[in-house]
Amino acid sequence: MEPSPEVDIKEFDEVLKTTDLLVDESVQIYELESEKGNVIDELYNSLKVITEFLGFSVDLPVNIFNEQDDAKITLTPSLDIVIKRANGKIEQKRLDEFSTKQISKILKNSIMPIIELCKKEKVIQNQNITFLKAVTKKLEKIEKINSESTKSELSLDSSNQDSSNNLNQNMEKQNALETPKTKETS
Repeated sequence: MEPSPEVDIKEFDEVLKTTDLLVDESVQIYELESEKGNVIDELYNSLKVITEFLGFSVDLPVNIFNEQDDAKITLTPSLDIVIKRANGKIEQKRLDEFSTKQISKILKNSIMPIIELCKKEKVIQNQNITFLKAVTKKLEKIEKINSESTKSELSLDSSNQDSSNNLNQNMEKQNALETPKTKETS
């Protein structure tokens, strides 16, 4: 006895429905993967702006990458992960090339050390600014002394010029008074 055409149609419908469900689930996963990629790109670009500005490199634990204890792993300011092995081989990958789980471990082990480096840098910058302000203040004193000295020289020159002008005016008056007397005697 052969199956009825109705049974075949039901089976086909079920297969089509499950296929539609598979397609829907696959599309959603594809969209999530795409969104994850976009988020990782945004994270990478935003973090890179900060790390490149700061210029700090951070050493990472070797267990994040299942490397030997004698390896050295560094996160650079450009967000590259540099793995230097004892045999001299070097591997370099961008942060965004790792899995989400590894990125999470990298961030977990690098953000606090970067913050500590920032705190140290702030102290250094504050000391530099304090030093520069102190030097500037001392130089301003010299400038003030020089400025006052120039003003007093100008005022001395001005008073000397006034005295000289007064003397010249007095001599001119005296000459004017003496000139008529000279004419009378001749």
